[in-house]
Amino acid sequence: MKYYEDGFIAQKVKMIHRELENIQFPYHIPVEENEEPNILKQRWFDGKSVDYKRFEHQYFAIYALQQLHETNEKINWNETGMLSLYRMPEKWMRRFERFIANERELRRLLKNNYDELVKHASYALNTMAQRTVPSETKTILHGDVVHHNVMLRGEEVKLIDFDLASLGEASDEIILWLHRVMPQTKYNLQQVMNDHPYLQIVQPKLHYLNYPNEILRECLFYLKLSDRQKIACYPFIQSIVYGWLKYKDSLAEQIEILQN
Repeated sequence: MKYYEDGFIAQKVKMIHRELENIQFPYHIPVEENEEPNILKQRWFDGKSVDYKRFEHQYFAIYALQQLHETNEKINWNETGMLSLYRMPEKWMRRFERFIANERELRRLLKNNYDELVKHASYALNTMAQRTVPSETKTILHGDVVHHNVMLRGEEVKLIDFDLASLGEASDEIILWLHRVMPQTKYNLQQVMNDHPYLQIVQPKLHYLNYPNEILRECLFYLKLSDRQKIACYPFIQSIVYGWLKYKDSLAEQIEILQN
């Protein structure tokens, strides 16, 4: 059971589950009827979050996301009128602008690595703006592909928490998924692409992976924490920045090879 302060989000999530239930989509947890508009009720699913370090868990996550994206063959998600349009470049530009606006505090956190992140983020955004990529048919995007929103019980997989669901291009969601997974694989993009055929849909957008999205997001989240929480979070921030610095050049080389 989940209570939503925002009634619109509650209704959106209920609508998504109803539409998925109508086509007997097996990779979600059906909603139980209740009279409270702001409460979502679902049966308990005794599963565990996926571990993106493991190939088989990556497979289950990607498979479920592919099946979700392909529901647009049966459901006209645009006509539901409840899914906002996801615009990745615009969202990332706003995130970069917030990063620049908080330079003073972020420099204390990142030291000289702040300049390195700004340089690479700026270059990636400029490249995205200059290159034309093919447009895709819009479909539903889960919106939050973090590992704990993909649940496993044996070989049964469920997608949970559709609060951030939107309408957009499936390749954008897979780019976001890759941003989550790359640090877990030592940024071995070529191997992950070879392991999961559905990932080929992102080939024209692989240069989006040069944008350090997850680091900027985590750093901006860090600024919202209390002093005690910041102390606990500090080693995590340094760890993800170190990993990115170590592998960013290798990642860029892999992207160039895969796109040429």
